[in-house]
Amino acid sequence: MAERRYSISSEELRDECLRRKYCELLSKPEIFPSADNWDFIISRRMHGLGPSLYRKYLVSWLLDENRRCDYHTLALRRFADYLKAVTREYAVETVYSDVESAPEATRRLIYECELFDSAKICDIVSRGNVGFAADLLGAYQPEYDGDTVDAMQYLLDMFMALPDLGSVEQHRGLFRTETVYICPDRHTNPADTRFCKSAGCGKDIKGLTENQRLAIEDFARRIDVIRDLLD
Repeated sequence: MAERRYSISSEELRDECLRRKYCELLSKPEIFPSADNWDFIISRRMHGLGPSLYRKYLVSWLLDENRRCDYHTLALRRFADYLKAVTREYAVETVYSDVESAPEATRRLIYECELFDSAKICDIVSRGNVGFAADLLGAYQPEYDGDTVDAMQYLLDMFMALPDLGSVEQHRGLFRTETVYICPDRHTNPADTRFCKSAGCGKDIKGLTENQRLAIEDFARRIDVIRDLLD
């Protein structure tokens, strides 16, 4: 049972009343924080507003630019400041709670706010979104120790053990049988193709693009560097 506090200041009371009011208001889709609201929320490092503010950010990102108003622009500009103000643990939980609605928006937040988290990215791999998980490998976190490098190694091992999503098959034609590579999106390529040549695809047999493969290689090298620095 939490220890009961003997007193609170008037400032603490005002802040908590405002925080609860903001929680109620921000639950409404049409309500967005003003510039002054953002300043106050960030200066007070208000927890509990993360999911609602994140939704405002994602909605603003998904809107066509010509449909965005000043409140949408504010959400796009200030949400990263909010994430940097609250605790890292809370920021990580907030951003990784939705990586599907606007993946590029989420990726940018993770890079800008140094929200790399091996455990969360392992979850993304486990859910089958290996391409997006690989896109996050270039992000950083503020500090590294023995535990974090072990978690990074576990994540790397997951990438190394990915199952085949595509296949190499024998196709029988009218006059001959040929071997072809079928990518995870079922595009047909010559047998010696590593990355699918279909426009907009480029996936290998594990579902990764060439850039994502390079990101995994860079990630492996980073792990070695961290180990060397810690030693």
